[in-house]
Amino acid sequence: MPEQKMKNRWQHSDPRYIYSFVAKRYFSEMKTKIEIAEELGVSRFKVARLIDESIEQGYVKFIFPKQQVLDEEITRNLCEKYNLHDTVILSISDSWSSQEQLNVKLGGITAQYLTKNLKEGMKLGVAWGRVLSSTVSQLESLPPLDVVQLSGVHPGIEFSQGPIDLIHKIASVSQGKAYPMYVPMWVDDKNLALKLCEDPAVMETQKFYSNLDVIITGIGDWKSGSSSLYDIFPKSWSTPLINQDIAADICITLVNSKGEILASPMTSYGFGITSEQLRNTKKVIGVAGGEEKYQGIVASLKSGLLDVLITDFDTATKLLNE
Repeated sequence: MPEQKMKNRWQHSDPRYIYSFVAKRYFSEMKTKIEIAEELGVSRFKVARLIDESIEQGYVKFIFPKQQVLDEEITRNLCEKYNLHDTVILSISDSWSSQEQLNVKLGGITAQYLTKNLKEGMKLGVAWGRVLSSTVSQLESLPPLDVVQLSGVHPGIEFSQGPIDLIHKIASVSQGKAYPMYVPMWVDDKNLALKLCEDPAVMETQKFYSNLDVIITGIGDWKSGSSSLYDIFPKSWSTPLINQDIAADICITLVNSKGEILASPMTSYGFGITSEQLRNTKKVIGVAGGEEKYQGIVASLKSGLLDVLITDFDTATKLLNE
């Protein structure tokens, strides 16, 4: 009879109470799923779902104090080894099963980093890519900023990842002003490129390139083919670059495996921030992780263009052993 009363007690209870009850029984009192199921009068499979949901709903929080110390140690060592101002590491306690899931998690910690570190009145330059798209989708608040597009556009880059869409989304969150550039990423004629550079709207955006406070960019890896530019560059451009051992792109700057900047047709035919302007920016934040981005990350770090790296724990520990 007492057991039946317990079952009836939970029959119409607020789900929050049930989540709290299940979480406490399972994680604190170390009850088995079968024992909890008997108390609630449900199957152990239902209990398993309730445990998962209690975690998802935030009724359980896992803290790994020694892991936090290890993360901080790796951060310091990475900064020292690669002369970085800061490193943000997705902890080993986070897990993922695909590059897409990793991008979502990296986007989350990047959004937190931007929220914490961007200040009112800053000029923020934004590149493009899947991890930046994930970052922007998780931004909840920012101070008012000038948000600047760092390159022209290309139809081969998905709209949700493209530079125009991203800067407008960030400006909307920050209630700041967006500076878009409605020109192609490149054209086929030098004279046309020069003419477009004189367009007032292009000039208004590019005037920011020499005095940006922060740039946020993904990192393309040419060795694995995990690069938007790798996918869209004409073969007549990409083949010579591959022969020159191209390893990565940072915005539209191309570097080889040694971190040396490579000459690119983008200099004559393209629209975007130059390598020199990138290097002169106060803080360049590179966001990338996972095996398919590793060689690109290494090359980017060797180039000295990055001031901040946001990556995952496995990549961070591998970089320390590089």
